[in-house]
Amino acid sequence: MNKYHQINMVAAFAAISMFTDVTAQYNIKSATPRFELPVNMRDGEDYISKTIIFKMKPQYRSLCTIEDINYTPLKSVMMQMGVRSFSKIYPNEEPPIRPYNAMGEKLVDLSLMYEYVYTSELSLQQALDKIAALGVFEYVEPHVIPKLLYNVNDPSASSQYHIAKISAPQAWNISKGDTNVVIGIVDTGTEPNHPDLKNNIKHNYADKIDGIDNDADGYIDNFSGWDIGMGDNDPTWQSEPHGVHVSGIAAASTDNSTGIAGVGFKCKFLPVKVSDASGKLTGTYIGIQYAAAHGCKVISCSWGGTGGQYGQDIVNYATINKDALVVAAAGNTGDEALLYPAYYPNALGVAGTTSSDTKAAFSSYNYRVRICAPGASIYSTYSGGSYVSMSGTSMSTPCIAGAAAVVRSYFPGYSALQTAARLCVTADDIYALNSSALKNKLGSGRVNLYRALNDPAMPSISMTTRKMTDGNDDAFVINDTVSVTGIYTNFLAPTNNLTATLSIVAGTGAVTLLTAGPVNLGAIPTLGTGNNNGLPFKIKIKPTSGLNTVVTCKITYSDGIYTSFETFDIVVNVDYLNVYENDISTSITSKGMNGWNNSPPTQGLGFKYNGVNLMYDAGLMIGVPDSAVSDVIRGMTGISDKDFKSRVNIKRITTGALSDFDTDGYMSDSLALKPLWVGIHHKSYAWSTPADRKYIMYKYIIKNNGVSTLNNLFAGIAADWDIQGAGGDSNRTSYDNVNRMGYTYYTKANGYYAGIKLLSYSAPASAYAFDNIDGGTGINPNAGFSNLKKYTGLSTMRTDAGLIKPPGNDVMSLVSTGPIMLPPGDSVEVAFALLAGDNLADLKTSANNAQIKYDLLTAAPDLRSIKEYNLRSYPTPASGTTTIDINLPKAGRVELKLYNMIGQDIATIAAGEFTSGKHQFNLDVSRLNSGVYYYQLIAGDTKIVRKMVVSK
Repeated sequence: MNKYHQINMVAAFAAISMFTDVTAQYNIKSATPRFELPVNMRDGEDYISKTIIFKMKPQYRSLCTIEDINYTPLKSVMMQMGVRSFSKIYPNEEPPIRPYNAMGEKLVDLSLMYEYVYTSELSLQQALDKIAALGVFEYVEPHVIPKLLYNVNDPSASSQYHIAKISAPQAWNISKGDTNVVIGIVDTGTEPNHPDLKNNIKHNYADKIDGIDNDADGYIDNFSGWDIGMGDNDPTWQSEPHGVHVSGIAAASTDNSTGIAGVGFKCKFLPVKVSDASGKLTGTYIGIQYAAAHGCKVISCSWGGTGGQYGQDIVNYATINKDALVVAAAGNTGDEALLYPAYYPNALGVAGTTSSDTKAAFSSYNYRVRICAPGASIYSTYSGGSYVSMSGTSMSTPCIAGAAAVVRSYFPGYSALQTAARLCVTADDIYALNSSALKNKLGSGRVNLYRALNDPAMPSISMTTRKMTDGNDDAFVINDTVSVTGIYTNFLAPTNNLTATLSIVAGTGAVTLLTAGPVNLGAIPTLGTGNNNGLPFKIKIKPTSGLNTVVTCKITYSDGIYTSFETFDIVVNVDYLNVYENDISTSITSKGMNGWNNSPPTQGLGFKYNGVNLMYDAGLMIGVPDSAVSDVIRGMTGISDKDFKSRVNIKRITTGALSDFDTDGYMSDSLALKPLWVGIHHKSYAWSTPADRKYIMYKYIIKNNGVSTLNNLFAGIAADWDIQGAGGDSNRTSYDNVNRMGYTYYTKANGYYAGIKLLSYSAPASAYAFDNIDGGTGINPNAGFSNLKKYTGLSTMRTDAGLIKPPGNDVMSLVSTGPIMLPPGDSVEVAFALLAGDNLADLKTSANNAQIKYDLLTAAPDLRSIKEYNLRSYPTPASGTTTIDINLPKAGRVELKLYNMIGQDIATIAAGEFTSGKHQFNLDVSRLNSGVYYYQLIAGDTKIVRKMVVSK
């Protein structure tokens, strides 16, 4: 993928120098989840260009003000990316006084949410990644622009069939709602003077129209709602009268001898306009927050888009902090696509039906739909005081919102979630009227408002906390058994003898259900909980499971006449593992990529040191002359080649493990346009011991499965390190000949270092430092990375990059080994360590420790060098004094050190300039504990590590 960079940084760095450096006060331990932009999202259409929403972690609260965050690394990145605007999204929100409500649900803190608009030419994904890499955020996301969810028909019907279909007239005999229960219509605005709407708008009498913010809520004169999209107090629709229609369905004045009836009858509505002048929905989630903060007990959202944690946070804030029910449209794609906020936990997702209770052709459907309502040809208010019929889940949503408002009026003690539960458990089952393909995908059925008010009390159970584990690494692969336990909350009437049974409704070919229940959850009181910790559901993943298969599980609850269900998904047979064993967290893949499982970078952790991601992308490269290179590095178009095919997916090895986290897998290069016909048995190792906490070891056994000898073969790992600088700016890379390590670093103060070190001895080391921008003398991978250029990089030495644009630029580092002659049927082992550190000395220490560890794992490190130097110690085992012999082939500087098993340097045996020939050193080991030690010789470019046993 092409990478973009801001060129003029002088002013930005001058500004940064004035900031107070508070970085040292904080120790970042956890990374920010990565938001992956779907490939079909369009800049300016599906998300606002160059606009980022992020939420600071609470431990940084003292640095956060309304207009500033006094955190130097963030200021540095933002200055590099350019700042058009930066502000706190909810400046009037205070952090919750306590972390949880009475139900034990975590309250949402909106006071740490900010919106940042940058000016550089970075793509939005790159900008998201650069901000997230700082690790001080709970999440970093784009500002998504949802879409309205309706299909326009010509005005025709003058009747509202949906009123009778949901039994609203019978319900109104019981309750007509309450003017104090307000429905927030978060949409494109309303028509305040419409004869059927004007008397049902909820007015804010605490803020009369006088140019003063009388109620000090941050909004001046918000007497009749607010226009989030345009920032004023006039919620009148612009460009798109969609919201006028939605308003009437939920809350048109009823029994007023005018026009139509709103489902909510007496319930008021608060218009919250969230579209700009062109009709784009630019303020949707702020609209939900506004409605919730201003007392709405039901919030109608007839729109949707891509999901993220920000949207989930706002839904949780409305539901948990403000006890407002968010009702949202399932979508109009006519398939099982997911749309948000409808499918967030705590939201009530609504599908659309027809007058005959069949699913409307336009309506989306899936296992996450919770309820249905009429949405085809719904007659309601429109612009100019008129009425029209429209279709879509946009129309189904306010139907449910109006019903919810009446339920909340009749049952004033109900919470938002209890209201949703009551609507669902009393809905009419319409599955018999629909195709069997829709089974379980229309929620509990079509809403029946009369039953919601009149039916006897029934339970409503939901698994509010779920834990899935394989008892190992929780990466669910073939032959794993996954145990599922949960906490089950009863929102309504007490249960007597509740049972829960698990079944598989999608992905049945991928798993075997070992323990399905029924699990006896017994008697659970209203708002009480039960659990199945003593009897987990168990699912075993079959050897025939497809890669990354989504398995949908259904839990059926039963207690007397009460039955209900809910579903959840498990992704099985994943082809990558996440490693968290030491100071580096990363993902090990099945197809040659390092850090990420896809390109552009998606799925995975990247390469995080102390929670900060240092890597854009990385992967294995194997090549021979004549432009035959198999790899997973970016190609001619900027998108990575995908030449390796997994034959045996990566798995964790526990029996006979050599480290704290061993992995093993096998792949071939059969997907390459010009295959080498090699098979690669790949392994990785991670240790948590102090000396080994800053590297991950990768070992590749490459076998020639072809019929021709592979001459002049090189194999290596290339990594585009983006260390702290936006887009990799201010990065440089160089080469350490002694440690056979290419390393990259951030040139500013306190910058991190990352490296690739060759561990194996099968062939000499080579390294190529790339400048990822034009202007250098070497290869620019971003300007079309052909196989010829890739082999040149593999086989040519270029030690330095990042000197084109002071104080550094975007770079890539490739460390390889070769040339290797590999006859048919033969194999060669190449091994590398990927490392990180606080400075170069720190990185070199870890490189040395990695070499010691690798030499321990291998039977014969560099036998030629050992023979040439005749390095040996005796007697074996040693007890009092041991003698070490060295035969130096030439004069030069020599360093001889002793290390213990965990890589600690415990003695310098010799250091200095030595003549050629034989040298002998005596070492007193009498004070050492019995055990295994290592002595290491560094002489010029040669490094040899040998084992010594001390026994007393």
